[in-house]
Amino acid sequence: MKKTMATLIVLIIAVASLHAVRVMQQSSISGKISPSDGANVVVAISGTDSLKVKPSDGGFSFIVKPGSWKIWVDAKNPHKDVTIDAEAKEGQTTNLGEIKLQQ
Repeated sequence: MKKTMATLIVLIIAVASLHAVRVMQQSSISGKISPSDGANVVVAISGTDSLKVKPSDGGFSFIVKPGSWKIWVDAKNPHKDVTIDAEAKEGQTTNLGEIKLQQ
């Protein structure tokens, strides 16, 4: 019984450690929209995966899988929508910088 319990504890620790390493290697894409109130939502699209966030003070951030992503800014009138190609690398943050919306 003690051996089974010890094996279970070791297994739980191993699984938790693997998840912790995976979280540390997450990729992300972030940026800032100017003017800060110029967008309704920002959408990240890669193949059949998509994520949507509402900007906060013009800023946005996505936790994504590594790979190629299209970032679409759904702009409020009178501004025009913007689409940007982004490459997310494993364990890194891709900062798109300031995205200036045009009228």
